[in-house]
Amino acid sequence: MANWKVIALVSGNIEAVSGPAAQDRPGTHEWIVWEGQAADKSAALQSAEKADPGVDLEWMRIRYERDFNKR
Repeated sequence: MANWKVIALVSGNIEAVSGPAAQDRPGTHEWIVWEGQAADKSAALQSAEKADPGVDLEWMRIRYERDFNKR
């Protein structure tokens, strides 16, 4: 498990970052939707969806389909 941050950007995009990339986030025009332990990017994004119903994972699936487990 790694520590993840799911960041919302002013543009409306959502990013999940971990490790060194997450250290200086969020920036000036960003905010944290969710932060915590997750096994991978997919799990972090799913946790963010539970924490904030405004996170649209259907849109994220289209954009980042390779990051989600096929079920």
